[in-house]
Amino acid sequence: MSNGNIVDLQARRTSPEPGDLAQRLVAGVRDVAANGLKTALQQAFTEVDDTLFEMSEKTNDGTLKQLYFDDLRSLRRTRDGATDRFDAAVRGAFSLFLHGRSMHKDASRVDSTADELSLVDESELELGLAITRIATRCDDGVGRPRLELTRRLQHLLQRAESDTLIPLSGSVLAEALRAALSSLPIGLESRLVLLKRIERHIADATADAIQDGNKLLFEAGVLPELKLTHVRRAGADPAPAPVAPATGDPNNAMASAIAPQIDLGALANEITKLLTASRPRSAIAEGGGAVELDAAAVERRLGQISDPGTVESEQFGADLRRMLTTDANGKPGNGVLSEQVENAIDLVSLMFDFVARDESLPKEVQQALTPLRVPLLRTALRGGHVFDRSDHPLRALMESAAEVGRSWSPNSDRDGRVLEQIKSAVAAAVSESDSGTTADTGVDRVHQDLRAFMANEQKRAQLLEKRSAEAAQAQERRLSAQRTSQQVIAEVVEHTPVPPVVGTLLNGPLRRHLELILTRRGEDSKDWKSARKLVRDLVWSFDPVTIEVERSHWQAMLPTIVSAMRGALSSVGMHDNDIDGVVQEFRNRYKDLLGAIEAKPGSSPESFERIGAEHLPDAPPPQVEAEAEAPPQDVVEKAADAGITYSDALNRVRTMANGQWVEISDPQKGESQRAKLIWNSATTQRSLFVNRNGQLVADLAWHRVATDIMIGHIKTVDQGPLFERALVAVKRRLVDAQATSRAA
Repeated sequence: MSNGNIVDLQARRTSPEPGDLAQRLVAGVRDVAANGLKTALQQAFTEVDDTLFEMSEKTNDGTLKQLYFDDLRSLRRTRDGATDRFDAAVRGAFSLFLHGRSMHKDASRVDSTADELSLVDESELELGLAITRIATRCDDGVGRPRLELTRRLQHLLQRAESDTLIPLSGSVLAEALRAALSSLPIGLESRLVLLKRIERHIADATADAIQDGNKLLFEAGVLPELKLTHVRRAGADPAPAPVAPATGDPNNAMASAIAPQIDLGALANEITKLLTASRPRSAIAEGGGAVELDAAAVERRLGQISDPGTVESEQFGADLRRMLTTDANGKPGNGVLSEQVENAIDLVSLMFDFVARDESLPKEVQQALTPLRVPLLRTALRGGHVFDRSDHPLRALMESAAEVGRSWSPNSDRDGRVLEQIKSAVAAAVSESDSGTTADTGVDRVHQDLRAFMANEQKRAQLLEKRSAEAAQAQERRLSAQRTSQQVIAEVVEHTPVPPVVGTLLNGPLRRHLELILTRRGEDSKDWKSARKLVRDLVWSFDPVTIEVERSHWQAMLPTIVSAMRGALSSVGMHDNDIDGVVQEFRNRYKDLLGAIEAKPGSSPESFERIGAEHLPDAPPPQVEAEAEAPPQDVVEKAADAGITYSDALNRVRTMANGQWVEISDPQKGESQRAKLIWNSATTQRSLFVNRNGQLVADLAWHRVATDIMIGHIKTVDQGPLFERALVAVKRRLVDAQATSRAA
């Protein structure tokens, strides 16, 4: 029943109700996909179970160990429910798709994560990026097969092409995972580890589901004219990503796991269009009678010339063009480079112009990478997909060489062995690139050799890094124990008068006993609880009110207190004779106190004193350089010109992650060195830096690091992938040039 003012929402559908055959076939695709994806998620949970157990076994931090175990138990308890929720979400997405709808309310949600980062806290940011990566990875390498599946499904359902996302889209699956995993009761680090494991398994399962879905519909006679395109597995051709650092640093590993991805192939195409638009029409287009030199002709010509490696990077293109368009005698010919060749030369030239200016690479490393210009150009001309594939041998080699180079400095490579390794790898890659169809295989061997070298270097460095980090951890534990012990004593005695002998004992041997227990056993241990109880009981035993009101209980407790005191004094190395002397002194004080109370109830001997935190003369002073130690005024003024305040610099120090590489300059010596942050302590307010060999090169107070950042003596080193940063910079440069040209 309806009238002109009422719309029957049930009657309005985006598409007609599918027939029985269509529903059965879609259900078949759904079951194949859902079962595979569910199994993949179960496999990821199993791997995380092993990983968290291994992480708990390896850490020496008791708190972290407990956190990992707690997360492990929580995942074992809740993973079945999460898997079921994900399975239900995937099946629900197919049901919605069957009726022309999508579970993904906002198709841009996953892709727009980066635009929303300023609106969320750090943990949400990291989780959002991890989800984004999963979406990207699920979409990688399956574009054509998924398009075929989409067309088959649209044909089957008699549906015109629409914006409705099929359930096997990366963004839909990422949204299903987000909903299924959001309520897991685990910490951020464990959650990111889980998402990293899920990424690979879900991506592979998605590729299999798309391929199996196409096969099922093909065999059922749905658009048989569409050939079955083999899915390019995500594992064989992953989404563009930084080459995993060979440092073994969990912070670096975690950073790479959640890094946002850029489609470098699409970016290279955009750059090509900008280059074409900025170039005047060629002689061929103008009808000048010139002969076009295409990629094949230029590739043959490249075999006859060498890279003009002595020229500046910005001159590379011009010099190479001159070499390609002159005859054997050096005279200009009538050959004109094709648009494809021109674009390739310009792109490579601009990329290496960026490399030559990249502050993340020392000058020596920039120069060492320069000979790779011609191999990169040759690969681009051969259609080698060097921009599309993150695992392309030449691209992977460049990224690995840059990774080594970022940590390189002369003082950490005094024999030149590391720099020579980079140069040798580059030279070998140049040689292999001349070998035609086998070039990729040869360059891949060179890359694997370089990675093996990097791994061996890291093994040598890890031991020294570990020792430095453990020493810093031990110092921090000692300081923390000192402060906590001091606080415990201060809280107990703050309003209670005690004899001087008690104050001496509390400030000396008993405080050391507390520190020892806290350092070795931790705050959750029975020994710590017993040690705190001893402090409370000892002070309680000298309270006149206690003796008056609870004399029988007081007398019964004294042997226990004395026994516990003996054990505490023995634990800090006091000799038995000295312990006997202390015990006897305490007994004398107890007699004095009891006598005074019996003579005058409610009284307290005048020799007793009230002590608090400010009256603990033997308490250790904080071994932390004052955060308030601001830089000199001239430094502040100089930094202000650069737009940096002390507060900003100090915040950078606080938030700097372990594994971050920096360049530390010494203007007096005229030297600089690359160093990695391995310890950043809020307790001691100090930062520890090591060189690439794992040797400690700097132990600096936060205020000193902040000051050096302000004046430019400490600069962070960009650790992003070289290719990605280079192409982004090239596009920005071309866009700016285009805008300037239009404005003129």
